[in-house]
Amino acid sequence: MDIDIFDGLFDFAVVIGMTVSAWIVTRQVRLRMSKTLGKTPSDLEMASLKTWMQVDEAEQRDKQRSSIHPS
Repeated sequence: MDIDIFDGLFDFAVVIGMTVSAWIVTRQVRLRMSKTLGKTPSDLEMASLKTWMQVDEAEQRDKQRSSIHPS
């Protein structure tokens, strides 16, 4: 009986941990896209490969600019 309680608590803790970590990752991705695109991305843009390619290209341009002109 005690093992069932701990097993249930462990499962609950795992679900909570996964939910919190997924929320954190989603938030970081939204901030990255927002910073790069200059606007808050919609859910459709978050899943769009074209938008991600734009983000990647913009980040690569920024890296090239910073390596050419160090501050």
